[in-house]
Amino acid sequence: MSSKLIPPAVRSTTERLTAAASDQVSLAPLALLRVVLGVTFFVWASSFLAEDRWRILFVDPAMLFKYAGFEWVRLWPGDGIWWHFQVTRLAASFFVLGFLTRLSALTLATSMAYVLLVERQLYNNHEYLLGCTAMLCVFLPCGRAYSIDRLRWGGRSAAASTTMPRWQWWLVRFQLGLPYVFGAIAKLDSDWLAGQPAGLFVDSRIDTPIIGPLFSLPISAIVMAWGGFLFDLLVVPGLYFRRTRPVAIAAALLFHLTNATIFQIGVFPWFMIATLFVFFPIESVVEWMARLRLVSADQPDLDQTTDTESAAALATDRSDLGRNNANKIRHTGVVSRAGQWLAIGYVAIQLLLPLRPWLLPGNPSWNERGQRFAWRMMLRHKQTLLWFKIETEADYLFVPGGLVMSPNQLQRAPRDPELIRQAANEIRRLAASFATERPRIYALALVSLNGRPARLMIDPDTDLAEARRGWFSDDWVSQDPGPLPPSAWRVPTDQWWQSVSMPDRFRPLASLRPSEAQAMFNRLGQSHRSDGSAASTPNRQK
Repeated sequence: MSSKLIPPAVRSTTERLTAAASDQVSLAPLALLRVVLGVTFFVWASSFLAEDRWRILFVDPAMLFKYAGFEWVRLWPGDGIWWHFQVTRLAASFFVLGFLTRLSALTLATSMAYVLLVERQLYNNHEYLLGCTAMLCVFLPCGRAYSIDRLRWGGRSAAASTTMPRWQWWLVRFQLGLPYVFGAIAKLDSDWLAGQPAGLFVDSRIDTPIIGPLFSLPISAIVMAWGGFLFDLLVVPGLYFRRTRPVAIAAALLFHLTNATIFQIGVFPWFMIATLFVFFPIESVVEWMARLRLVSADQPDLDQTTDTESAAALATDRSDLGRNNANKIRHTGVVSRAGQWLAIGYVAIQLLLPLRPWLLPGNPSWNERGQRFAWRMMLRHKQTLLWFKIETEADYLFVPGGLVMSPNQLQRAPRDPELIRQAANEIRRLAASFATERPRIYALALVSLNGRPARLMIDPDTDLAEARRGWFSDDWVSQDPGPLPPSAWRVPTDQWWQSVSMPDRFRPLASLRPSEAQAMFNRLGQSHRSDGSAASTPNRQK
């Protein structure tokens, strides 16, 4: 398109943004981010090593859940996952010090990716954010200043080694702003704006010290829901502008400290508090760091010319610089342009992924389609009750989900139809070693979403061992969680089978409570083990 067709105001704005993006700014804030991110990774990895969580979460389960296309990601043999987190801690320490910085960042990013891929049901938004930020740091000059790498290898000049183009800092700000912005967009949800599941959250935390009594107030759920929405929507611009910054900082501290108190979300609140400075004007961050004597007050004079202007100026002196320097200039320009195109591609992916819940059919809080990698935080509260039926032409057996799931997995996996399907395939694999014919596996998957009465999430007459995952929807998954009731449905799970209409295939269970059926199954397992009639369990595939 000819530049004459572009309105002057648009052309002027574009030129100013392009010039600003190429401005050189101090690397000091990026070095501070490096320290914060490295410390966070160290604490994160240490949390898995504490109290044998690495064994409980990865080694003890009979199966691990996978993403489609990543079934090949297997658990390290033996105690390999323990060493995995030890290597992560070492890489985090190196990253904090700025030693082998890019390699350390790559190690942190791949370590997080491995954990997310090897056990799908452990997904958390904060771990995804840490992994994305670490991968971003692989391509940013995080080790070029205030680092061991800087001491070892130095730089071409003082200014060149302590500055970066402003657009690289914008990229960091973009990454850390995603959870806030898309968190607000995700909260444009009818359940959330009606006060659920916020109401369930506050009701269960009335006994919290100091702030617990506030949760008993009638308006607490609505205040939490709308307050969370407005905070996510306004905090990023609020932190940037000087007049609103004190209020935004206070709101951020209140928000994240409250989350750290009432929810078990690990390092996430502390990381978000420690990175609030990312949203301040970068010049203000450098000034504050100098006042705190974290960096020298004598920062290099930042050249405000763009890379293109610098290259043009240097090109005029080509006769003095020589052919080699001219080639270096051209190479630097190519690398810079390639980096900008990579950044544009990365931004596009990060903007498209969170749109999936709005494009895929059904309620993502119910069918879990698009729930992950979309910054959908605290939008669903699911109570679940999962049993399976192993059926052959000659006989059948009801088994609990705990047959193939660990207690930790039972808290999360039954919320997701795809993970239930994977569990059904594992049950068939186990049953096939005892049956003379191919067994069929059916699921009784009752789910209560955000205080709704429990409903079947999966067609109880579909053999899940033969079901296939669709690209956009699954015909074996119910797409209707039911309407949100005026008050939460609070029937204990041990009474669900008597409180819902049981499907014909599972009707024999209607006369029992789930706890009674579990006790009967346990006695059956004990009798098989005592008389030696049960065959050994096949090798587990993780």
